[in-house]
Amino acid sequence: MKSKFRSTFGATMIELLTVAVIIGVVASMAVPRFQRAYERMQFRSANRDIVSSLRLARSMAITDKMQYGVHFDYDEMTITIFQDLVNPTSFVYDDGDPLVRQDTLTGNVDYIFTDVSNNAMTFGPNGSAGFTGGGNILTIGVVEDQYFEHFHNILRSTGRVRSYDNWDEWAQEHAGDAY
Repeated sequence: MKSKFRSTFGATMIELLTVAVIIGVVASMAVPRFQRAYERMQFRSANRDIVSSLRLARSMAITDKMQYGVHFDYDEMTITIFQDLVNPTSFVYDDGDPLVRQDTLTGNVDYIFTDVSNNAMTFGPNGSAGFTGGGNILTIGVVEDQYFEHFHNILRSTGRVRSYDNWDEWAQEHAGDAY
């Protein structure tokens, strides 16, 4: 004879607690990966900001038929877009040049380097880029034990920006170039 109080359907409290513990353990293992992915997305976002600033300066130069430039400040981690009026042939951000916009790089960018002198490049009314050096920008980010790098190259003749995710990709594309 079956008892009316005992049911064969449903779950016991111990079974529910076991499932909750398993879900907790799996979630605790996934959180660091989500954190690292989020930081990597922030790094990529900062690199998109660099490309965006370069393209904005080029677009403004073409639209206004005047020379605009972008200056990179390593110490302050800033990107400055300026109208190049004071000394337009020197590819330099001078004190008298009107400031268009200044952005601070965030998103886990630890270092930014350029191989252009004065850390500035300008864009002329025809869209071409002016700078002394190779026209390359490198950003480096370190998240916990992972090292991220991103390269941007500005083509002098057209002012176009090309981005690369790592050194090997950049080196393969520029194998025969002399800088």
